[in-house]
Parts: sequence; structure tokens; C-alpha cells
Amino acid sequence: MEVSPVAEYVDRYDIGSQESSVRRMSDIEIVKRIVMDYMMRHKTLFTIQLVLIFFKMFTVIARPYLYKTVLDFYIAQTPTDDAVWLANIINSLAVSLANSSEPQLGSLLLVAALLYVVIAVVEWAVTTTQLYYIEKLGLYVIADIRADFFSHINNLSQRFFEYGNTGKLVSRVTNDAEALKKILSTGVIGLVADLIMTLSIVLVMAFIDSQLTLVALLIAPLLAVASRVFQGWIKEAWRTARRNVASLTGKVQDLMYGAKLTKSLVQEERSLLEFDETNERNMQTQIRAETVSVAYSSVATVLGSIMTAAIWYLGGMKILGATRTIGQLVAFSNYSESFFTPIQSLAMLYGEIQSALAGAERIFVILDQEPEVQERENPIQLDEMRGEIEFKEIHFSYIPDQPVLKNINLRIKPGEKIAIFGPTGSGKSTIINLLGRFYDPVEGQVIIDKHDLRDLSFSSLRRAVSIVLQEPYLFNGTVDYNLKFGNLKVSDAEMIRVAKYVGIHNAITELEDGYGTVLHERGTNLSYGQRQLICLARAIIADPSILVFDEATSSVDPYTEAKIQETLRQEMMNRTVILVTHRVSTVRDMDRIIVLEDGMIKNEGTHDQLIQRSSLYRELCEMQLVEVNN
Repeated sequence: MEVSPVAEYVDRYDIGSQESSVRRMSDIEIVKRIVMDYMMRHKTLFTIQLVLIFFKMFTVIARPYLYKTVLDFYIAQTPTDDAVWLANIINSLAVSLANSSEPQLGSLLLVAALLYVVIAVVEWAVTTTQLYYIEKLGLYVIADIRADFFSHINNLSQRFFEYGNTGKLVSRVTNDAEALKKILSTGVIGLVADLIMTLSIVLVMAFIDSQLTLVALLIAPLLAVASRVFQGWIKEAWRTARRNVASLTGKVQDLMYGAKLTKSLVQEERSLLEFDETNERNMQTQIRAETVSVAYSSVATVLGSIMTAAIWYLGGMKILGATRTIGQLVAFSNYSESFFTPIQSLAMLYGEIQSALAGAERIFVILDQEPEVQERENPIQLDEMRGEIEFKEIHFSYIPDQPVLKNINLRIKPGEKIAIFGPTGSGKSTIINLLGRFYDPVEGQVIIDKHDLRDLSFSSLRRAVSIVLQEPYLFNGTVDYNLKFGNLKVSDAEMIRVAKYVGIHNAITELEDGYGTVLHERGTNLSYGQRQLICLARAIIADPSILVFDEATSSVDPYTEAKIQETLRQEMMNRTVILVTHRVSTVRDMDRIIVLEDGMIKNEGTHDQLIQRSSLYRELCEMQLVEVNN
């Protein structure tokens, strides 16, 4: 079945379409990527972990062996040759402690107890240190992944953000990244530790009793079969759960941003119902995932109990037959529990590990996205630009076979003030997207100062081109942080000069802390017009060669529009200015007006010239109640 062009682009760029329940990467591939790409950045911490694993292995092996020696040599009086060396150590220490060549049984037991305490303290210290370094390594890795994620999405093309859901992206870089800590402790470090521990314990068990060791090992295939059966269920359950967490995050963000509209249309009850549905769906998927995980843990626990019962029965029979000692059985039982403990822990935490692996994959899916617009390997760096622009035989479409721009040819001289004028949907903003190289043309060239944009570095281009958008966006931070966002080196005096010039200085000084006032989210403690003027001042402070207004005056009041027009007339004397608009009132004083319709240039000239020779321009003037002189 043929896939439509629209479906192809949605599948590629829409975050929602990537929320599939089908895993694209295996567990091994994900873990390998985490280890090689991130953990190996911190080799010292990783090496410390390996050293601590071996220390802990010795303490875990030492305790049951001490039980065995004490029971066989001092309690049951059935000494064995393999523990003579440890009994001699205990005896030597007891001689020193009791100051007697023939220490009493109490002294021997006291020494054994002290040795046990020392081993326990060492194990506690090793375990505590290990947990500390696991947490530290985990936090480093999560910080690295978040840094890579943020850096990567900054490099992704504009098309990705037009399809991507920001709430779901936020969920990936917060919830999913945080879940990765479970992989590091239980999934990677824990797996390495458990493998080393299990292998060493099996060797000690085989040394004590090879037959009982085979009994213990018989449980492993049964657990492997159970794991195989539950694995698919748990993977799907936790992937669905993480997908619903992302949906919940996106719904919360959507409802918060739309709170004002919801109230104005009296749709609070509907919004609450939609949230409750999403929240309920998230809760149910979490419960389902937890239920499957608990079922798997229960199976592992039952298998462990069967193994312990078999060991005690067969071991007890051997003690009765005088082929094994009580100390050997107790030690073997302790080792078998230590052997099965990591398997049981893995079973109990398997669901959480699968949740973390699902989260890791969701992050890697974004990190594997290739930017559609990419910088050349050795791009041209331009320190200064004159601002000469040429659109040469440009054809462009966002979706194949649906053209937006058709054969656009336009040359703009340095310092020229032009307006790109036309009705909604005529392709005005697309021209600006191509000028900022947020997209590349399908055919043709966009040229600045005789250089194809594809040959220029992104930094050179975007230092030279500053765009003021229709929706004034301000970051969380102070007023001066926002004003200097495009030029950190600008002086406070220059910042204030520009603020005065665009007419926002007085409003800023009336704020509680003036230029140091922290703006609310999206600058909501300022009026819409004040936000637009700050955005205008920010663009001027960036000191670009080319200043672009993309419908920047379409939603402002007449006063703000007049201030912007005054700024265009005077402050922009040495800059190339492009004004994109559908409002006649903002283009009358421009050097040249380009009339765009259906993605093609229909006419160009001054306001008076277009009144005479462009029916579309004349019609739009009349619709907007602009006086037309015949």
C-alpha cells in the first residue's frame, strides 16, 4: 500500500507517531550504547565500580565460610581439611587475645564473632561507597544525555518542531532520562556485579559439594524459561506506560497554556474531563505494568524457595549419612541464597529496568534524528555582511507535490527597505524561513553577499539575520537577560539607548526591579505591546546586517505599530530591512513592496505604483479601509 507524502512526513517528524509500542532497539543494543557512548566518558568512576565489585565479592564469600569453620571446628566438632587455615588464624588471634597458648572455646567464638563484625563493616563500607559512586556515575550520565539531547534538538531542522509535541519532548528529557538511573545501578553495574558474584559463588559451591551445586543450577533454566515468557509482556507493558506518561505531560502543558482560552469559552469541565481520561489511562497502564512485573517476581521467588527446600533435604540426608558436615550445609545454603539473590533482585526489578530501557530508547530515537538542514563540513565564515540578498529561481514545498513557492526571483540591495506583502497562505513567511535557512529550497539558490546560504556557517548567517516574529517570545529571566540574548557583549548604556529609542525604557523602569525584573513565564507581567517592543529592541541590540519582521505588527495596537514604523525609518538606516505583512498600513513607506500570491511574485513597486498597476494590492487596500487615490 502506497504511503501518502503527508503520512511520510508525519511518521518522520511527529513525536506522537513515534510513540510506537514496538521496540526498535534490543535491550543489548540500548545497554551497549549507554556504556560505550556515556559511561566510558567517565572511565575513572567505572573502574572504581569494578574494583568495589571485587571487594564486595570477597566479603560475601567470606561470611558463610566463617559460619562453616565455626560450626565444624567449635560447635559440631567435625573439622574439615579445607578450613584448617582459617581455624589456625582464629586460634592465633585467640591466643593473643587470651594471652594463653590454649585458648578457651569462648575466646575462639569471640574472635570469630569479631572477625564477622569486621567483615560486615568492610562490606557495609564497600556497599555504601559503591552506591555513592553508582549514584554519581548515574547523575553524570543523565546530565550528559540531557546535554546531548538539548544540543541535538537545537540542531534539528524547523520541520521537526512544527510536527513535534513539546510536552512529549519535555517528558523524554526529564522522566525518561531520570529512569535511566535504574539501568546504571541494576541494569549495567548491577549486571556486571551479579555475573562476577554468581560465577565466584558457583565455584565455591562446587568446591563444597558438586552434587548440591547441580541441584541449585537446575533452577536457572526454569527461571530462564519464565523470564522468556514474561519478557515480551513486561517490555510492552512498560513501553506503553512510558508512552502514557509522555501523553500526560503533553496534556498538562497543553491545558496550562490554554487555560485562558478554556475559561473564556467556559470549557473548564471539558478540560477536566479530558485530563481525567488521560490521567486514568496513564494510571491503568502503570497498574498493568506493575502487575505483570510482580507476577514475574512471584514466580522467581517460588523457584528460589523450591531450590532452598531441595538443598536442605538432600544436604540433610548427606549429614545423616556422615558424608557432609552441618557447617558445610549451612555455608552451602548461604551461598545458594547469595547465588539466587541477584537473580531474584533482577526478577523483582525487571519491570523497572524495562521501563528504563523503554525510556532510553525513546531518547535515542530523538538523538538518531538527522537534521534536514545541515552545515557544510568547512563552511565559509563571514565576520561582516553588507546585506545584499538574492532569491534565484526558488521553488519550495513543505510536502512533496504541494508547492508553496514557485520560481521566486528577487534581488534586494544592501540597506534597502522592502515589504513582502500578500494574503494569508501566499508564502510570505516561507521566504523568511529560507532566508534564515530553517529550510533549504527544493530548487534554486538563496544568496547573501554573493554566497549561497548552504556554503555559509550557521553562526555567520544567523548573526547577520535577526528575525522579529509575530508572537513575541520572552524567556524566563530578567529584562536585561532578554534584551541582551542575541548579543551578550553589548554594554548596559547601549541596551538602555535602544530601549529608549523603541519606547520601552519608561515601562521597564516602572517595573519593581527595572532592568533586573524577572519576567513571568513568556513575559506575562508585561502587556502584549511591551513584549513586542522588547523583542524589537532585542533584535536591534543583536546588531544584524539584515533585520526581518515576520508579521511582527499584525497583532499590536496602533501606538506600538507607530513606534515600530518610526524605528524602521531611522534606526535601520544602515541595515537591510524586510517586512513581511498582510497589512497595508505597515508597508506604505517602504522602498519597495513585493506582492506575493499563490507562491509567486505578482508585482512589485512603491505603494503609489502598486495602487495603479496591481488589482490585488488595490483590492486589499480597499478591504483594509486604506484611502486609494485614483
